[in-house]
Amino acid sequence: MYTNDWRIPADTKGSPHWAADLTAAEFAARGVNVLDGDLPLPLCVLREAALAKNSDAMARFVREAGHDVLLAPHGKTTMIPQLFHRQLETGSWGLSLANHHQVRVARSAGVSRIVLANQLVEPAEIDYVLDELARDPDFDFYCFADSVDGVAMLTERATRHSTTRPIQVFVEAGIDRGRCGVRTIDAAVTVGRAVVDAAPHLRLVGVAGYEGILQTSERREQLINDYLSFLGDVAIGCDGAGLFADAERVLLSAGGSAFYDRVIAMLADLPLSRPSRIVLRSGCYLAHDDGFYSRFATDLLRRDQLARRTDLSFEPALEIWSSVLSTPEPDRVVVSAGRRDFGEDAVRPAVIKHARRATSVPDRLDTAHHTIVAVYDQHAVIDVPDGHNLRVGDRIALSPGHPCTTFDKWRAIHLVDDAYIVRDVLATYF
Repeated sequence: MYTNDWRIPADTKGSPHWAADLTAAEFAARGVNVLDGDLPLPLCVLREAALAKNSDAMARFVREAGHDVLLAPHGKTTMIPQLFHRQLETGSWGLSLANHHQVRVARSAGVSRIVLANQLVEPAEIDYVLDELARDPDFDFYCFADSVDGVAMLTERATRHSTTRPIQVFVEAGIDRGRCGVRTIDAAVTVGRAVVDAAPHLRLVGVAGYEGILQTSERREQLINDYLSFLGDVAIGCDGAGLFADAERVLLSAGGSAFYDRVIAMLADLPLSRPSRIVLRSGCYLAHDDGFYSRFATDLLRRDQLARRTDLSFEPALEIWSSVLSTPEPDRVVVSAGRRDFGEDAVRPAVIKHARRATSVPDRLDTAHHTIVAVYDQHAVIDVPDGHNLRVGDRIALSPGHPCTTFDKWRAIHLVDDAYIVRDVLATYF
């Protein structure tokens, strides 16, 4: 297990001034309560009970989906090594990451199987991977390729290196006018053949893609089905060209945090010459949210029988606690958290809890009648109902609408129990 033994610097956002000489473990051992007034606000917390529930729910869903479905959750969501290991210890096959920095953080934390869900083109980054493959026989690494030029870059660096272990490559299938990825089956076969021809330096393991960029469309379900059908056709085309002849199993990877059920449904029974395994790359399930992904989770339960049977339900774990700074108008309050403290790229946070000053017991708020109407760097303005009982100095909890763009605002995140007592301080490594 990765141990968080870093010391809390005096200027760390979210840490009290008196914690400068404490390790995270020493700080947590003091039993500080987030709502007692001993910690400066705003403060980002993760609720341990919700993390455990979400982790167990996803592990159960993947397990019940069958032996040919694997989970490699996206570590970029949290960039917290302790949470990487929580996911691995509850059955994840590996970890997905998006760039070189994230790979190095995961390697420093002892993660042995990594899917770089991206192109690998920089010489120094390729050399790092090759060095790690040579140094550690347990390092299991995969990356994407969508061009012959990209394959040539990998091959050129690998031929200079002493390692005898190949870089394992997925052909990436893309979306018209979208991100990386081939746009046609013929292009996929061409790229896949270039990988095969680069043996023993490279090894083709399967095809991969990402359907999530379509999830904001009003026609998302049809568009995602069409894309996953294309991804399957790419796999069939590469297989028909004999490109998987040396593969024990063909890996098929997709699945963000909203439509992994469709990935399973559409890729599970492809007519390939070899057995296949599906690698899902969902990341946000662990923290979940009260906005962007919560609605997708509801839709998933409606669509998918396995999700209903396994009770695939998640609970928001991430909260931003802030102070009521002002009540300038009868129907508005101003709190001390803003866009420097939470993401608002998808939807604004929900206003979920209230704790009276000098009490550590929060009450639930009616989110329909407490809504954020304006956001500034360090302030949020909340519309409240007539006769509200919020006062200056009270504390308000916000539930971010998109965890990915909230975690990266914080260097220190406090892990709390149901009574909001701090049990650990987690460092992020963005």
